[in-house]
Amino acid sequence: MPNDPSIQIEPERPAVGALLRAARRSRDYTLQELSSRSNLSIGYLSQIERDIATPSLGSLSKLAAALSVELGHFIPIPNARGLITRAKDRDTIWVREGGMTYERLHGEFVGASFSAFLITLPAGFTTETDQHFGEEFVEVRSGRVLFDVDGQDYDLGVGDTLHFRSDLRHQARNPDLQETVLFWLGNGPKFQSRPDITAEQQS
Repeated sequence: MPNDPSIQIEPERPAVGALLRAARRSRDYTLQELSSRSNLSIGYLSQIERDIATPSLGSLSKLAAALSVELGHFIPIPNARGLITRAKDRDTIWVREGGMTYERLHGEFVGASFSAFLITLPAGFTTETDQHFGEEFVEVRSGRVLFDVDGQDYDLGVGDTLHFRSDLRHQARNPDLQETVLFWLGNGPKFQSRPDITAEQQS
């Protein structure tokens, strides 16, 4: 069959695990060194590199900072769209096919301090256990989610909300056979270089 020049086929992107391993080795970091720099456990880093575990955007941000690379090194990051996002063409981000998806709601401007997403958890999906600076607010838009925050369990249904400090260990799980959609607001990873960050500050 002749090739149709009007059809653009993007090359398959390497898995996150392979990209992380290559970046780590290019800097001659051991798993121990990367663990110390990123504050993620050696065992968890090993699972990410073998594509057993799917890291959250927060963990990928920590790894990008530890390796002095952009978050876009690991996953495609859409360009900023200014102050407004239209429902019909919002950017959707994912780390690995079959994992969580993040639909970006927040805008981009100098001094912005939080991020907002619609997060979809596939049926039976469990997030990593996370702990970081800041706070988070979650509202269940559809489905059900079980949150563990600092050892306390919260069973949330449609319309329920949860607001907690992010420095408490936390994890979410979708226990059902249908996907769960959450509205999430918090101190999340920054996907773009802010206009107020100069090249010298990034180096």
